[in-house]
Amino acid sequence: MHHTFRFLLTLIFLVVIANPADGLCDESAASPELGLDDFLELALQNNPGITTARNQVWAAEGISTQAVSDYLPHLTATGEAGRTHINGLLPTDEDNVFSGGISANQLIYDFGKTNGLISASRHETEAAIAFLNTVGSDIVNQVKAAYYDVLAKHYLIMIANDQVSSYTMHYNRALEYYKAGIKSKIDVTNAHVELSKSNLLLLQSQFALKSSRVALHRVVGLAPAGGRYHIQMADTDPTDFRNLLSPIPGTLKELLEQAASQRPDISRAQKKIDAARSTLNVAESGYWPDIDARSSYNAYDTDLAGLNDQWHVGVGLVWEFFSGFRTNGEVTEAKSNLRSTQAQLREAELKAIQEVTDSFHLAEEKRDSVFLADKITRLAKENLELADERYKTGLGDVIEFNDAQLRFTVAKSDLVTTYFDYQTALANLERATAVPEPA
Repeated sequence: MHHTFRFLLTLIFLVVIANPADGLCDESAASPELGLDDFLELALQNNPGITTARNQVWAAEGISTQAVSDYLPHLTATGEAGRTHINGLLPTDEDNVFSGGISANQLIYDFGKTNGLISASRHETEAAIAFLNTVGSDIVNQVKAAYYDVLAKHYLIMIANDQVSSYTMHYNRALEYYKAGIKSKIDVTNAHVELSKSNLLLLQSQFALKSSRVALHRVVGLAPAGGRYHIQMADTDPTDFRNLLSPIPGTLKELLEQAASQRPDISRAQKKIDAARSTLNVAESGYWPDIDARSSYNAYDTDLAGLNDQWHVGVGLVWEFFSGFRTNGEVTEAKSNLRSTQAQLREAELKAIQEVTDSFHLAEEKRDSVFLADKITRLAKENLELADERYKTGLGDVIEFNDAQLRFTVAKSDLVTTYFDYQTALANLERATAVPEPA
């Protein structure tokens, strides 16, 4: 199945709004069969990197809300109870006083400072979302690589089992020939050695699979169904792999253009530049005053004649026209940060070019390698069949048969490894280019 970058974004959206509980994690399920889609969905829900990046988005949204609050009225209520004495006040100069008040402050104009803060926080939120997509893309790529490695290990176990079966048959045949006086004892011993070696290879392959599953669980963020699951595998012999190859999704020029317009790390760098420009506007607004409207009302509950209800309405201006060159320093810092983000964008573009180009050529190499490995496997199989017939008719010896069996096993293993290397190379290319889902 051809998994794409749009599928990643859809899953991230679903993860943000969905209930985190997932039936696939129900240990009561009896050994479910899981495919790549299942592992991708689980990873996007449970991988710690996704959780961290998602919380960064929420934090950025909180900062944006704080920036917008500066444009809204700020209301303050106060209350106090106490005893007050006023000298020379008649008829009474001392009484219990209960007071309450409310005041409001509304920004009128601050020469772009609040606008700059709102704009900067909005772009930072967009950058955080782009970073979330980048992390999600990386995790999808890691899941695919780990999943393909597990599949490859399953096929290598199948090959090792076939090798054990072949050497078992050869050992039994050599033993029968020896008992019949057709072959010597050395053939039996040699066949026994090769059978033992094939069993050792099978054991090593089984433990390699366990290690690969642990690596897959680490990327996913948990062991699905408590580790009691089966990998979804097509009933396909490695000699049919060449017919299952997915095409490379475009020319190098097309993929470079897609990467430039769709990669989330490039989008993030662009949003960082926009945020840096807004921050520079905020810094430059420090040269100008803040103008706001102010109002207040205070009420008193007392017999003191000097304390009566009061209200006030006015417009205020605050202008720190000299701040010890602090504003100059803030402007200089903001300009430097802007130039730095512009350099980071260029670095992201150069990184994209390198990754797309390398991934494209590697995919081409692995695709061609699959065809060559397939040809070698077919020739090795034919050679093994000939060696087997020659041994049965007495024209060949045990060394010839063992060599042919080893070549076939190695060729078939190389075909499996090369095929899944190509699948991983395609995943890397999709990651590098952010290939969209075909229409």
